[in-house]
Amino acid sequence: MRYILLSLLLCRFIYAIDFETFKKEALSHSKILQAQKVESDIQMQQTRMELRSDNPELNIEGVRYNPNEGKDRWGYALDINQRIRTGSYLKGIRQKAEANELLQTAFLTQGKAAFLKELEALYTRYVFSVEMERVLQKEYQLLQQVARMVKSRYKSDSDTKLSWLQSKSEADALKSEVIGAKIERKMLYREMMAFAGIREDVTLRAHFLYSPKEYKIVAKKPAPSLKIAKAKERLYAAKQTIYSGSFRHLDIVGGVEKEPDQTIGRVGVALPITLFNNQKEERSLAKLKMKQAKLQKEQIIIQIEQKKRMLSEAISMLCGKYHTLQKFYKEQKELMRLLKDGYKIAKRSLFELLRAKSSFIATQKKLLQTQKEINLQTIELNYLEGKYNE
Repeated sequence: MRYILLSLLLCRFIYAIDFETFKKEALSHSKILQAQKVESDIQMQQTRMELRSDNPELNIEGVRYNPNEGKDRWGYALDINQRIRTGSYLKGIRQKAEANELLQTAFLTQGKAAFLKELEALYTRYVFSVEMERVLQKEYQLLQQVARMVKSRYKSDSDTKLSWLQSKSEADALKSEVIGAKIERKMLYREMMAFAGIREDVTLRAHFLYSPKEYKIVAKKPAPSLKIAKAKERLYAAKQTIYSGSFRHLDIVGGVEKEPDQTIGRVGVALPITLFNNQKEERSLAKLKMKQAKLQKEQIIIQIEQKKRMLSEAISMLCGKYHTLQKFYKEQKELMRLLKDGYKIAKRSLFELLRAKSSFIATQKKLLQTQKEINLQTIELNYLEGKYNE
C-alpha cells in the first residue's frame, strides 16, 4: 500500500504543470478575453460603417401632356442625387476611424494585461494558501511530537498530567486550523480555474513567481491606461477636424426631362446655407474635450510615475523585512532544537518550549506573508510598466 501511495504522489509531481504552461492554457481558453475580442470587432465594424459613402438617390417620374387639341402625349423626368462629403469632414472621419482602431487595440491590450495581472495575483494567493497549509501541517506535527514527549515524561513521573493535557489540547485545536487552510486552498484553486476559463482540473506546481529582491524600474512600454488616454486624445483631435467646416455634405444633382417637343438636362449642386447652424458649438465642445483628454493623460502619467516609485520602495522595504525575518527564522530554528533537547533531559520547561514553538511558527507565517506581498506588489508594478502588454 505504501508503494502505491508513493507511486501516485510521484506521478502527481511529474505531471504537475508550471505556471507558464497554465498561463498559456488560460490565454487560449479564457472566455473573458474572447468576449473582449468580440466587443472590439463590433466597434471596428461600426467604425467601418461610418466610412461608407451614401448611396445615390434616383427619382423617375412619368409625365402626361394633354394639349388642347390632339391626343395625350407622354414624357418622363429622371433625377439623380449623390451626397458628397466635404474634404474636412472626410478627413476627420478617417482620422476618427484610425483613432478608434488605436483605442480598440489599447482596450484589448489593457484587457489582456489586466487578465494576466489578475491571473498572477490569484496564483500568488493560491501558492500562499498551499505554503500556509504546509506550515500549519508542520506545526501540527511539531505539536504532536511535543505532546508525545510530554506524555512520555508524564508516564515516567517527570512531568504533570496538566502539562500533557495542555500540549495535547493545543495540537487538537490546531487541527481545525489545518482543515480551514485546506478549505481556503481549494476555494482559491476553484476561483483561479473559473477565472482562467478552464473546466478540467490540472495539478499545479506551487511556487512564488518572484523572489525577494529589489525591483529596478527599467521597462519602456507604456501602461495600458496611458495607451488608452493617448488614443482618446487622438479621437478628440479627429472630432475637431470633423467639425472644422461649416457643413459636412453637399449634394450633386442631375436630371433629364423628356417632353414631347424637347429634352431638358439639368446639373447642379445643393449646398446647405449655414445661417442658424455652422457647427460652432460642436467645434468648441470638441476643443474642450480635447483639452480634458490631454489633462487626463498628464494626470495618468503623474499617477503612474508616483505609484511605480511607491511600489518600488515598498518592494525594497519588504525585501529588507524578508531577509531580517529569514535570519531570525534560522536563529529560532536552532533555539527550538536546543529547547527540545533540553526538555528531554528536564533542563527546560514546557512553557519555554511552547512559547519558542509559537514564535518559530509565527516567523514562518510572517515570511510567507511578506513573500506574498512582495509578489503582489511586483505584479502591480509589472502591470504599470507594461510588461503584460503582449
